[in-house]
Order: sequence, then C-alpha cells, then structure tokens
Amino acid sequence: MSGIESLWAHPAVQAIAWALVHFLWQGALVGLAAAGILALLKNGSASLRYSVALGVLLVLLLCPLGTALWMSGTGGEKPLVREASPAVVIAGAPVQDAPVLSSNARDLLPAALPWFFALWLAGVAVLSVYHLGGWAQARRWTRRVTRPLPEEWQAKLCVLARRLGVGREVGLLESASAQVPAVIGWLRPVILIPASTLTGLSPQQLEAVLAHELAHVRRHDYLVNLLQTVVETLLFYHPAVWWVSAQARRERENCCDDLAVAVCGDRLVYVRALADLEGLRVSSPRFAMAADGGSLVARIRRLAGVPARDSRRSWLAGVLALSLLPAGFALYVSSSVLASADQKEEGRTSRSGTWTLEKKTGDLFKIKMEMKWPGSHWVTNTEVHANELKGLATGSNVRFEMPRDPGTFHFQGSFDGEDGKGTFTFQGNPEYARQMRSLGYEVSDSKLLELYVHDISLEFARAMTALGKISIDKLVELRIHNVSPEYIREMAGLGYRGLSADKLVEFKIHGVSPALVRALVDSGYADLPPDRVVEFKIHGVTPDYIRGLAKAGYRDVEPERLVEMKIHGITPAYVQGVVDAGYRNLPPSRLVEFKIHGIDGKFIRDAANRGYKNLTPGELVDLKLMGRLDHRREG
Repeated sequence: MSGIESLWAHPAVQAIAWALVHFLWQGALVGLAAAGILALLKNGSASLRYSVALGVLLVLLLCPLGTALWMSGTGGEKPLVREASPAVVIAGAPVQDAPVLSSNARDLLPAALPWFFALWLAGVAVLSVYHLGGWAQARRWTRRVTRPLPEEWQAKLCVLARRLGVGREVGLLESASAQVPAVIGWLRPVILIPASTLTGLSPQQLEAVLAHELAHVRRHDYLVNLLQTVVETLLFYHPAVWWVSAQARRERENCCDDLAVAVCGDRLVYVRALADLEGLRVSSPRFAMAADGGSLVARIRRLAGVPARDSRRSWLAGVLALSLLPAGFALYVSSSVLASADQKEEGRTSRSGTWTLEKKTGDLFKIKMEMKWPGSHWVTNTEVHANELKGLATGSNVRFEMPRDPGTFHFQGSFDGEDGKGTFTFQGNPEYARQMRSLGYEVSDSKLLELYVHDISLEFARAMTALGKISIDKLVELRIHNVSPEYIREMAGLGYRGLSADKLVEFKIHGVSPALVRALVDSGYADLPPDRVVEFKIHGVTPDYIRGLAKAGYRDVEPERLVEMKIHGITPAYVQGVVDAGYRNLPPSRLVEFKIHGIDGKFIRDAANRGYKNLTPGELVDLKLMGRLDHRREG
C-alpha cells in the first residue's frame, strides 16, 4: 500500500477521489433527468435523441471534472455534513441544534477513500487494456486476410459517397475474419465486408448496407465512439453512464439507418437487408463502428413501423435503481450519524421560527411556518380549519396553539381578523414518542416535526402497524398519498393482499381504486397482477373501453394486447369500421399494424372501389406502404 499512500499525499489526487465519490449522486441525478428527457422525446427524431444522449454523456464527464477542480481550489476535502445548526429555544435560552459528529463517524468515509481510488485506478487500467487490445485487433484485420472488392463495387461506393456528401477516400475490403460489416479508422476509414455478406445479400441490399457504413463515415462516428469509450472507461463504476452510452449507440445506428434509407430510396429493401444480415451474422467481437450496432431486430421493427415489444422501461428502472444505490451509500454515513446523534440528544424539546396567517374563505386559514439557519431552510404552507387554531383571537398580542399528537405549535404575534404574523415555538410530545417507540418506531426530535406536519396520529400509526411492519418513512409516505387502513383492507378483499407500501402508494398515485378493480373483474379481467392494473390505468384501458371492444367482436383479449391497442389509438369505433369493411377476427397485432400504417375502414372501402378486393391483410399493408401490389385480386 506504500505506492497508494505516496500517491495519496498529493492534494490533486484527494480532490479527484472526492469528486469520484460525489459523482455517485451527481450521476444518479443526471441519469434520472436524462431518462425523463428521452421519455419526452420518444417520438422525436433519432438525430435529436442522439444529440441529447451525447450531451448527457458530456454533462456526466463534466460533473467529476468540475467537482475535482472546485475541490482543488478550495482545499480538497469537504465535510459531508454541516457543523452549523438551527437555534432552538429551551427555557428561553438559545442552544445549538446540530450534533457534533464523533471522530470515528466523521472519518469513516475518508478512511476508505484511498481504497476506493485504488480500485478506480485498477478498473480504468483493465478497461484501457481491453479497449486497446480490441482497437489493435481491428487494425490488424484491415491488413490481414483482406482483399479489395471488384472495381464495380468500388465505383458504386464512390457514387454512394458523393450522394451522402462524403468527401474523403474510403477503402472497401473483403474480410475473411470480420463477421459483420464495419468501419475501421477515422482519418483513412476502411469498410470491411464479410465474405458471407457478399454471397448472402443481393446487390441492392449490399448497396443499402454500404450506405449505412458511409453514413458512419460522414458523421465521424468512429471518432465520437472512441471519445464515448473514454467516458465509459473513466466512469465505469456508475450504471447511469453505461445506460446513457447505450442509448447513444442505439440512436446512432438509427440515424445511420435513416440516412441509408434516404439515399437508397427503398425502405423495404433496406429492411430486408437488415433481416438477412441478422440471419448471416454469428457471435463476433464488437467493432468501434459496425452495422450491427444495437439490436438489428429492434432496428428492423422501427423502420417497419412495428412497435418494439421490449422491457426497456423495466430495464431502465433497474439501471436507475442501481445508480441510486451507490448514491445512497455516499450519503449514508452522514445521514445515519446525524440520525443517531439526534436521537441521543436529550432535553431538545422545542424549535422556533416565524409564521404568517391569512384567512381564506369561511373558517379556512392558510398558515405558513418557516425556520432558517445557516445552510438549511424549513418551510411549510398548509390550510387549516379554524377549530385547529386553539385560542385564536384578534389583537396586537395574540397567543394561540395548534396541537396534534406528535406535538404542539405555540404562536404569538398579531392578527387583525384577516392577516397575522409573529413567532412560534414547536413543543414535541414525549408521550407520543414513547407510544411510537412501543410500536417499533424510534422517533427523534426532528422526526417529531415531520410527523406533526403530515399529521401522523397514534391512531393512524397503530392501524397501519397492525397490517404489517413498515418503516417510519413509509408511514409518512402512506399518509401523504392518503393510503388509509380502510383502503388497504378493501384492496385485500379484492385479492390484493400483502402489497408493499411502495405498491400501495403507486396504486394511489395512479388512481387504482377498489371501484376500478371491481369494474375490471365485471369486464372479465380478474386477478390481474398489480403492475398490470397500474398499466391499465396509466394507458386508459378502462372497463368502458373493454366493453366497447367486446361489442366489436374482441372479447377476452390478452391484457398485454389491450394495452398495446390502446397505446396505438385503436378505439372500438375503429375496430367496428374494419369489421364492417369485411375484416373480422383479425389478430390484435394485425389491428395494431393496420393502425400504425393508417389502414381503416374507409381505406379498405376505397381500395375495393378501385378494384383491390378480397386482399389479404398483408396485401393491404403493402398497398398502403408502396402504393402498388405485385398483383391484385378482383372479384
């Protein structure tokens, strides 16, 4: 460890290590923001989504760089918690509210930093060797077991390059080692074409694949991918980096697909080229730039306009959860120490601040309470009924209080009947704390204030605890979202027993009520998994929608298909129009395909009036896509 200790003596190294630790929570926040932005842009162009993903990668890289520079300029290590604290009033004397951390607790994370930094260095070294080895192998493949393609293909490549605006000379080689088409190099790029691709694709399909690879050259994707690999190597320990980078690679391939289709002018040929390429390829090393970027199946479905059935949302949730786990660990030391120190303090029974009061309508008041201290700001705005403000009167020196189970707010100041202001003191209820402790909840003085604000009464706590053991934070969350014991019991009676607190909150957030579940059961959908019920509610798969489809002949549709149909705007009226046009009992997936391509009852009738009668569903899709058929059926 002497080498690490010598390296650790440099302030710059310590600043870098602290920046890497802080990147745990910074990366999680940026990853969550990126997920939200990309979700909003799910119907946007591939180039826009690609730009956003690259921009997020740049932000991810700048976070630790900026933090390291800031910490280097301000003396290195920053405390995880502030020593400053709010003043509270005990018997009229102000005292400091924040605990002083013990030296063992304060030094826990700093003591582990050298090991964290050493592991990071080792990870960067291993990944660097791996990527350098892959780069060297790719370069060797351009010099070994290759031969130029015939002159006719070199000429076609030049024509495609001019149409794409590629001004540089691009080599074209047949490779016996490569398994997929790929671009190697940036300054002097070379396209490698596997021998199997030459024999397995038609000339038109091979031209489409070459257009895709030339699109990579035009966009300088090889260089961008190398820089992207650098970011992945330096920040390898954060799941959000890998997720964002994967989105960038996927959208990059989509961008090149769009350019290739624009140049070739025949989407169907290009789609078939990708499908045949999928059948030809075998397991192979990943090149810096290759036509197999991302899932070929997903790219084919995208170009064909067929919705992808993947688990990207659930996979994203897992990645973001993994991102938040290390971020939570980075804050665990400070939060847990503060909580334990807070619980050990005795005699801290009150806090002070300022209040304003405004009369709204009738007996309803809006009260704002606020406490400020260095580095912190506590404020709450709430509407209360007049009967909660015990002793409120008008005058220049009024005193009243607002009691609840966790404690009591004591107010003094002025009130003219409409508006008021003054100071307050919050007095915790020791008996409440003892009762909560008997239920299994350790309640600190600061937690008493939170429990007061959310009106966690002993009655509510006892009722929820009787249904199962939950944490005090989950107790607050359940209260915030109005998850009552009655709601839990009613849902259990409908078959949803033993739901976690998180799932109960999710039900409430999305409006999953007992009445909705009963209506779904009456519509033929009993015992749906909780996640499916939420999905129904989110996408508007209502009992009325289900009954409307049933009237049009679609009964007992699989729940997954129901969601897919609703997402794509398939209404009962649309289904009835297709049925009336002569297409009964189509599979739901075919209805989705019809809707995506704009095939409805009117289109079918117009086609029949022009002589296209008794067409198969597939022929209808071809007619809509191409404007023609290889043959037509009349009769």
